[in-house]
Amino acid sequence: MVEEFWRAEQSIVIRYAVLSKAELEARVDAVDAGWRTRAATRRNAFIAAGKFQEDASIWSDVKTVFMDLQHDKCVFCERVLGGKLTGKSEHDVEHFRPKGRVTNWPYPKRTPKLTYAFGTGVPSNTGYYWLAYDVENYACACKGCNSDRKRDYFPILGPRGVATTDIATLNASETPLLLFPHGSLGDNPELFITFEGVIAKPIHATGLEKIRAQVTIDFFSLNDREELLADRARVIRELFKTIRLTSDQDPAVQSAAYRDIDTITSNLSPQAACARAYLALAKTTPQKAWEIYLDVDRYLKPAR
Repeated sequence: MVEEFWRAEQSIVIRYAVLSKAELEARVDAVDAGWRTRAATRRNAFIAAGKFQEDASIWSDVKTVFMDLQHDKCVFCERVLGGKLTGKSEHDVEHFRPKGRVTNWPYPKRTPKLTYAFGTGVPSNTGYYWLAYDVENYACACKGCNSDRKRDYFPILGPRGVATTDIATLNASETPLLLFPHGSLGDNPELFITFEGVIAKPIHATGLEKIRAQVTIDFFSLNDREELLADRARVIRELFKTIRLTSDQDPAVQSAAYRDIDTITSNLSPQAACARAYLALAKTTPQKAWEIYLDVDRYLKPAR
């Protein structure tokens, strides 16, 4: 039973919704049958004007499509946000490529400690206005990732793309430095980023994979935000205690523990990538897993 469990664990990935554009559009149509027609009219107006300009947007009309695909979690940091009934305002519809303008990043006044040995792309006064209503450019993000950090930044290694270029072509020519774990054109972050305890780290020591992982970690402050560190610490503490129950003498307790581990490490749960990294560590290096548990337990206990 233990061996079967460990084999099953290896097949789970964190990437959200590997859907084609047609599949995403079908989900949108199911929520609002007329949305894509309205969106196309607006897109054509932007292209004619050569910029994004409108008084009121309509992308929030299909926000729930992406909330569902992401299990009500932020696409970048895996925080669980509110649900469809009362929590929609916690989710921002994120434009991966900014719709209005692109500002230089790192921005010295906001990120003075970040410097890189490579360029991160030139600014743009008009941004990617033709993608403002492209569903493959959408995801849901928390305000900490979107409003506070993503804003109108989009770091790339290559030249900035030109108007009306499709996303697949842009990805190939621009080489985005941020990972985007959504859609068939997106990335699987677990091929780039792992966790040592609550700390996110690049998997690769060199190369483009390492650069993209590190920039994503830096950009979204994945190792500096207290709410994320506490989230991961709570998940690790719960997972450690659940793993211990798999050795219980009562078969019913063992079975319940395996089910709980499946839940904790599934995409439905908060900080699933961190949980899966810790689960793999518990299998290969249990002493290290124990030490990390002690660290997070101390971190979570209030000072006396």
